Amino acid sequence: MGLALNSTKFLLQARQAGVRFDETLTLGRQYMMVSPERLLGLFREYGLPTPPEGEANFLASLRATKWRFEILGRVLGAKTVSSMDASAYEQATLIHDLNRPVPAEMEERFDVVIDGGTLEHVFNFPVAIANCMTMVKPGGHLILLTPANNFCGHGFYQFSPELFFRVLSPDNGFVVERMVALEDGLGRSSLLGVKYDFNIRGPWFEVQDPAKVGQRVALIGHNEVSLFVLAKRVSRKPVFEITPQQSDYVPQWQQGQGVDDPFGQSNFGRKVVGWVRRRFSEDFYREALPRLAVLLDPFRLWRFRRSRSLSHAKFYRKVRS
Repeated sequence: MGLALNSTKFLLQARQAGVRFDETLTLGRQYMMVSPERLLGLFREYGLPTPPEGEANFLASLRATKWRFEILGRVLGAKTVSSMDASAYEQATLIHDLNRPVPAEMEERFDVVIDGGTLEHVFNFPVAIANCMTMVKPGGHLILLTPANNFCGHGFYQFSPELFFRVLSPDNGFVVERMVALEDGLGRSSLLGVKYDFNIRGPWFEVQDPAKVGQRVALIGHNEVSLFVLAKRVSRKPVFEITPQQSDYVPQWQQGQGVDDPFGQSNFGRKVVGWVRRRFSEDFYREALPRLAVLLDPFRLWRFRRSRSLSHAKFYRKVRS
């Protein structure tokens, strides 16, 4: 697993916001896809102190190892940087399969737990995320740098904002302090027979909680989209004692009824739909009529996609990266 430019910036912004990195755990041992020179420039940009060994020695130490996060962690304030993996193949400091609960001595051990691209590869996700949550000290943080859209085939899962808002909730002793969605990935091409990767990067968007906007926060796009999540452990509560539920179903259950009008039709719209249903077959109004409607509504697909894109300001608010 490795941290690219945007995920590195998110960690630096978390440090600016007051996240403590004293005892840091990463899922998987992390390398970094950021050059030493660019990393030093980011330190200046975000106001981090010059590494105590001096810039020249700092650059030399970064160039000498693949595992650059362990050096970055010290600049962020870490006294220890541990790593956890199911295998010892990359010399992680803690060997544990996240499909199984962590032992009691691992609970509340770390100031920050960072997933830089592991959870989507763990089959038993509820156990894995619960492990991450219980390993965080009260007052500490969980940071997730994880795939959302268009990562099909990358791992077992792609994650939605709804999942993390409901899991990292006060019911489980957490609050989401920040969630960012952005196009963030690598393309691959070849030139004269030489293969190479190129970055695909887009602006950052703060993601709104579906429970607060009263709608599903949907997303359709052309490029890979990642979610960056910063959540704080605010209390000791048994994780998943209350099972997370999708926010738009809960009010329906509480009211004892489903949504009779999922479109939110106007009075005129309800009258038109009722008239069509009374006079025509179900096959006509479900199949034929929508095909005919394209003649009067030629931009419907464009509007539909835009309503489920990062340009939808009700769901996503553009912010500085």
